[in-house]
Amino acid sequence: MEDSVSQKLVIVGAGRIAWHLGRRLKGKGITVHQVINRSEERARQLAQALHCPWATDVSAVLPDAEWILIAVRDDAIGGVAARLTDFAPNALVTHTSGATPGAVLSSYFRRYGVFYPLQTFSMERVPVWSKIPFCIDAAAPSDILFLRKIAKTIGNLVYQVSDGQRAQLHVAAVFANNFANHCFTIAEQILSSHDLPFEMLHPLMEETLTKALTGSPAAMQTGPAIRGDRDTIERHLQLLQEHPQQAALYLQLSESIRRSVME
Repeated sequence: MEDSVSQKLVIVGAGRIAWHLGRRLKGKGITVHQVINRSEERARQLAQALHCPWATDVSAVLPDAEWILIAVRDDAIGGVAARLTDFAPNALVTHTSGATPGAVLSSYFRRYGVFYPLQTFSMERVPVWSKIPFCIDAAAPSDILFLRKIAKTIGNLVYQVSDGQRAQLHVAAVFANNFANHCFTIAEQILSSHDLPFEMLHPLMEETLTKALTGSPAAMQTGPAIRGDRDTIERHLQLLQEHPQQAALYLQLSESIRRSVME
């Protein structure tokens, strides 16, 4: 196998992950040779940023592509792979999903794997690549070495993670990121409805995260549920009477915290 930077790379997709990975790869001297995306405008925009050709159909993939990085929605990976299989029989094909098994590609490609950056990406924020864990896996040991080398080139933290491990990791990430952010959203709504600024909670949120990063979150748990303070819990539920979904979530989380003490 040739040196990693000389591999002919094609990115399929032009969403947030494709944008950030593509620009990072280019910035580290790894050329993206083609962008493929079904939306012409987005394909052209990313290709212009990466100074490479673009196409809107996978049938136009470069015939000598050596590494194809599928960066599309989870529910689109299988369809893209099925359409791509006849045009890239010898390439290493990887996807960037945390929730989708790498084995989903095994029916279509001899060489397949996963190149998953464990982070939430937004177009308006520049990722801190040195702090992003890259989860890699592949069917062939030589391809694992290749993906590890790429990940080390553009980042710092690299882990070989199986499909089963990555599935559990993704569930944990949903709790740590998506569900936590939803709780922040509810807190913001409660304060806004009573003319209080969300910024008042920022120091508390920062302290909570700092504690979680420096020790076991379970050991840092505070609040009325872990204290068994039923009076406070009932008062809070009364305040949430006009928002039954929030009240139900409050009660369910409180019960979960209470049960965690008993286990």
